[in-house]
Parts: sequence; C-alpha cells; structure tokens
Amino acid sequence: METPSHLAPLFQPIKLGSVEIKNRIVLSPMAVEDGSPEGYPTEQTIAFNVARAKGGVGLIVLGGCVSTRRAWKESPYGGGYRLDIEEAVPALRRLVDAVHTHDTKIFAEPMTSFGRLGSSRGGLQPIAPSVIPLVIPEDSFPEIMAVPGGRTMQMPREVTVPEIVALEDETAMSAVIARQAGFDGVEIGAHMSYLVTSFLSQRSNKRTDDYGGSPENRMRFLLNIVKKTRELVGDHYPMGVKLICNEHLDDGLSIQDCLEIGLALERAGVDYLSLSDGTYENQRLSVPSEDGALLKHGEPQAFRQELRVPIVVPSIHDPYRAADALAAGHADMISLGRPLLADPEWPNKAREGRVDEIRCCDRDNYCIVRLMTGMRPHCKINPEMGRESGPYPLSLRQKVRERAILAGVTTPSLARLAHALHLEPH
Repeated sequence: METPSHLAPLFQPIKLGSVEIKNRIVLSPMAVEDGSPEGYPTEQTIAFNVARAKGGVGLIVLGGCVSTRRAWKESPYGGGYRLDIEEAVPALRRLVDAVHTHDTKIFAEPMTSFGRLGSSRGGLQPIAPSVIPLVIPEDSFPEIMAVPGGRTMQMPREVTVPEIVALEDETAMSAVIARQAGFDGVEIGAHMSYLVTSFLSQRSNKRTDDYGGSPENRMRFLLNIVKKTRELVGDHYPMGVKLICNEHLDDGLSIQDCLEIGLALERAGVDYLSLSDGTYENQRLSVPSEDGALLKHGEPQAFRQELRVPIVVPSIHDPYRAADALAAGHADMISLGRPLLADPEWPNKAREGRVDEIRCCDRDNYCIVRLMTGMRPHCKINPEMGRESGPYPLSLRQKVRERAILAGVTTPSLARLAHALHLEPH
C-alpha cells in the first residue's frame, strides 16, 4: 500500500553516524521493568521490542539499561538490564538479533547514575553534585496521580572526584559491552533529574572544583563520558545524547544554556541529540497532555537552527503533525513512547495510510503511575502491553495489593488519608 504523500517524510531513511535507519520513527527509551533478577533481558523483553520492530519503527532505543554497578544497586525501578557486566552479553545479543530480524536498528541507553532519584534499597546513599535533595512538587506528578504535599527525596551526599572519574570510566566501558552485544549504537542519558543532568545545572550544582562553577566545568562530567566513550568505541560507532533542552525552573538551564551544551557535544563528536523537556520537578512537561507541546515552546526549532547533527523530537503523537515537523525542518526524527505502548503498529498504519485505525494514547499516564508505584507498566488502551510474551501470573495477594495502591494514588481523598497516616507507596 502506497504511503500518503503528506506522511512520506516519516518514512525517509536517515543516517545516524555510520548507521542508516530505515525511517524517522524512534521508540523512546522507557523502563518497562521486564528484565530478570540478574539484570538480563527476558523473553518478555524480546517480545515487547519485537512487537514494536514488527510494527515498523526504524530505531529502538532500549531504556532501563544501567552502565555502572552503582546504578544497578540504586535503581528506583526493577527489571533493568545490565551493561556493566560482560555476563549479560549473550542475553543482550538474543534481544538485538531478534530486533534485527525485522530490519530495525537498536541502540542502548546507558544510565550512569540515578543521582538524587536513587533508591537506598541497595544500601547506598544517593549521590549528587551538591548536598541538595530533589523536591518534587505535588502538581508535578501526572494528573491522574494524587500525591499530597509532593515528595522530597532522600538527602544525597556530595559525590567525590575519584567517584566521578570511576563513573565516567564505567559508563564508557558499558558502550563497549553494548557493542559486543551487537547494539547498533548508544544514547547517553543527560536528561530529567539524573546525576549527569544535575551536574549541568547551577540549580543543583554548587561545587567549587573542576566539576562546578563555570558552564565549562559543569559540562565536564558529560563531556568526559562522551570523550572516553568515543576513545573506546572509535569514530564510526554511533553515539547520541538524550539531552535536556530546558529546565523551566528558576536558576535552572535555559534554552540558550542547553544549546551551548548541545554545541559542545557536537564538537565532541556525538552523532545526534534526542531532546527531553523539563525535570522531575516539573515532570508533566516530559509527558505533556498537549500534542506537539515542545514545538510550541520552540526548543526543537532553536536546536535545529544552531546545530548540524540530527535532532530527535518527542511528544508528537499525531502522524500528520509529526510529518509536518519533519517537512518544516524542525526535527530530523520523531521519538514515540506512550503512543507505541498503546499501538505498536503506529508506524505501519501511518505508512499504509490507515491513520484512523491507530489506537491513540489517551495521555492518561496509567503506565507511568504503575511504574512510579513499583508495578510493571501496563496500558489501558492496549491490554497486551507488558504481556507480549503471554500472561504472567499474580497471586491474589499481589492483585489486591496492586488494586489498593492504584486506588490510593488515583483517589485524592484516599491519597490524603494515606499521607496523614504515612502509608504512601514509594
């Protein structure tokens, strides 16, 4: 079936570094919590990603990957994948090979550290550039989620310079492991409120050493990761960065600040940038209820005007609006997260002109609420999401617990009662 001309920009090939991607549609990195207890991809991991590859995406960026031992221990989410140990390579290779069968490329997204969002369950105190806790206001959580008073995360300690250098080295080495497993590239995370991003912003970085103060010093951690990675994997292995493009906070990173970081990354040899809006302090910006909200803010246009490397833009669910953004030169690729949970066939349906058959994400953020309350993400629109390899059994106790938690965090009166009794789920 011939692609409608108006949607044709979505299906033009593009090169990211040395790798050609068959179209402009990217599966955004997401934590879907289906890894094994050892940190390996499972049959469910393979089935989830193969469903999106069969659905026609050009590139999958595998989220939930940890690149350091610290990140593995402090992860606030379960079911991640380890890029910090070579023992994971065979299982990672099975995933990569399965995706490649459908002419889809797959990159890994190494997570250096969750920073101020890190959990102490692994016996580690969270680390940060400076001793400043992460405060998440009540109105920052998804609209469906009631969190009276918001959340103040655990007080972090200041990470030491030797620890910073070790994290740089481990993250760079994780790219080597990803390459051994057959991944077509890597996308380094510098977004939301994770450790690398916290170094970039003077709001969270009050250091006075070589990793704080001037913009150049605050970029040092990220640029060192990029440079060390490039030294290990060579000039031809694709490497991108998922980069915050605006904090929208007092004393935070502005568009111009983020552009300067983007230009520095371009000079350091990254092959593309994938934009991310906001932080956990205003996380509704990263999962907006309005389609194409980032385009209305103007960040993609500013990045596209100043940089030469391809720019990946998120949060455009409507195929026609996405194609228009590409045609207008405001984006080079479109990344989709929630829309591909709701309908893995979004690309195929758009390519074949069956846009009216796409099961549209309702932006209810039920998937995110489950993730944030310690449950595997599911989708109300697509009941098969999270069960692509088949149903997984829950005991009666687990079912009751899930229903109680979901009722508690989505019902304001129950949420206020839980808050008063200190019963909130973490």
